[in-house]
Amino acid sequence: MNNLFEKDLNYSLDSADDKIFNEVYYKKFPHLKRIETITDIAQQKKGIDKILHLHCGKKILIDEKKRRKDYGDILIEEYSDMDKKKVGWISRDKYTDYIVYFIMPSRKVYFLPFVLMQLAWVENYETWRNKYGRKIADNKTYKTSNIPVPLKVLMESLIVQMKSTF
Repeated sequence: MNNLFEKDLNYSLDSADDKIFNEVYYKKFPHLKRIETITDIAQQKKGIDKILHLHCGKKILIDEKKRRKDYGDILIEEYSDMDKKKVGWISRDKYTDYIVYFIMPSRKVYFLPFVLMQLAWVENYETWRNKYGRKIADNKTYKTSNIPVPLKVLMESLIVQMKSTF
């Protein structure tokens, strides 16, 4: 089955969902002053879909992901173009503070710290790929590969990244 980028893009930009997402941000961040939605493609490629502006002047850079079904995992993009070995969002240099992962049917949302996710990815990539396999999204002119990491496994990996010794 082919994925249609335009169809997926339109799904991700659904304004009714966007309103719900913004309500989530206002609940999660009580000092949130305003939300800036980014429409500039160059900024979006840097991992900025929204900027949350706090009253103190701090800005939180959000990369939103939206999933149509709850599989009990977080789908991490390994390659955005598998044949060309173009790295996916997890391996890119991005300005993202949080990947905010919305799972629509179960109404769950996860605020995933991007730098910790990258560290967990580097440490666990081979294991995750071997254990959970790849999910290939066959688009018209390219294939995207993703690793479905079970939620519990990812959360435990993030906790490991938060601790260290010296």
